[in-house]
Amino acid sequence: MANSLRASTQGLEIVDRARQRRGWTKTSTARWWQDAHTSRATLRRFWQGERIQQDIFIAICQAVGISNWQAITAANEVPDSPTPRFHWDEAPDLENFYGRHEELDQLEQWIINDRCKLVVIVGLAGIGKTSLALALSDHIQQKFEKIIWKSLQTPRPLISLLDSLLNTLDNPTAAQIEQGIIQLLDYLQKHRCLLILDGWETTLEAEQKPTYHQFLQRLSHARHQSCLLITSREKPSVIEIETKARCLSLKGLQAADALMLLKAAGFNGQELGLSALIKIYRGNPLALKMVTPLIQSLFGGNVSAFLSQNTWVVGELLRNIFQQQFERLSCLERDLLYWLAIWQEPVSLCRLQSYLLPSTDPCEVLEAIVALERRSLLEKWWSDEQPSFTLQPLLMKIVKDKLVEQAAAEISQVLQTNDLRYFNVLRTHCLLRPGTDVFVGDYLLSRLREQLWRVYGPELQQILERLLGQLQGKKPLLIGYIACNLVFISKQF
Repeated sequence: MANSLRASTQGLEIVDRARQRRGWTKTSTARWWQDAHTSRATLRRFWQGERIQQDIFIAICQAVGISNWQAITAANEVPDSPTPRFHWDEAPDLENFYGRHEELDQLEQWIINDRCKLVVIVGLAGIGKTSLALALSDHIQQKFEKIIWKSLQTPRPLISLLDSLLNTLDNPTAAQIEQGIIQLLDYLQKHRCLLILDGWETTLEAEQKPTYHQFLQRLSHARHQSCLLITSREKPSVIEIETKARCLSLKGLQAADALMLLKAAGFNGQELGLSALIKIYRGNPLALKMVTPLIQSLFGGNVSAFLSQNTWVVGELLRNIFQQQFERLSCLERDLLYWLAIWQEPVSLCRLQSYLLPSTDPCEVLEAIVALERRSLLEKWWSDEQPSFTLQPLLMKIVKDKLVEQAAAEISQVLQTNDLRYFNVLRTHCLLRPGTDVFVGDYLLSRLREQLWRVYGPELQQILERLLGQLQGKKPLLIGYIACNLVFISKQF
């Protein structure tokens, strides 16, 4: 091909170091091919050592700051391995990617060296699961004949997913789920494929869960030479019983990598408070990206001024995602989240259970804690070899707001119906953090009082007294924490 070039092995290493400095992936960062005025497919051909047009070759090098493009070219080198076939129409573009070297090494070890059939990347919303999966597939692409990316972010029936996969593999579509699984397994036995399913948590809806659970069991247990990589906010139960299955619980970015992200977002890296900002948001990439424009627009880039507000900006996207998770929790799991929000600090399982109302079987509490951990909603701390649990700061903010909203709604319902049975959270949870008697300034009580005052105004005090009067003579089990909470709210005046 006249006026075309291809990269040498050594040249690709130079480009690889240059793109890492910019926080770009090999083929998923849209800005790269946009700056080079080309396409993702052409960028992928560049990385595979194929010949591309000379002007595009030069533009790809210059986009990552390499002016000496001649040092990247190869004269007569032959590509080391066959070119894999990509089916990435459903894969998102990636803005940037920082760090995660240990995670990439661990995932590569499981998939390439240990030949695991099922690998799960699990973590809180916005933590970077999809970005890590994209970077990993870039990193190990030459080890597979085919790489297939399917998005489950929008729920779809299993038969629809199977038809899409079989069409991608040029196989006839299946009329039934069992037939489709057999056809897919037959292909995965004959070919070394990396199948990526992004957003597995949508399959955990009640109507989807049984069929997808069966699908996951079959693919992780059957004999084949391929790997299924899934990302999810919740860990599938099958991961616990399969010997060729592994799970990576993804945490936030390390401080240095998070700082690179913030610098790419417009900070110079010298601003006071950046380390505290990273710590508060636990290095969550999406949360940091969402709060950055607010700091820059409202506070002129003054991070310390933002932190002095002593609040966390969550963002509508993360709030909506959590709301979806919250709706799938059991009553006990929700109660535990509310109590952890009230405590505001790590609390042991034994101490937490002593405040539950009504008293709950310890086995049920333990199972609920495990379920919340599976959903990436808890932080675990160790003291004297005993685990304590708390919420991540982002979730702490969301759960507190949810608790205030629920408490206010219960008071409104009781006033409208004169039925004390509408007291639920206020009956089972003491809003004042255990071990303290500081009423004024308590976050939950102050927020609840403010919300009630906006509705009832100066009459609020009389309303609280009337509700307390209705509790007179009622059984302790019915009253629970209601009286205490109403007194605590009135103490805010």
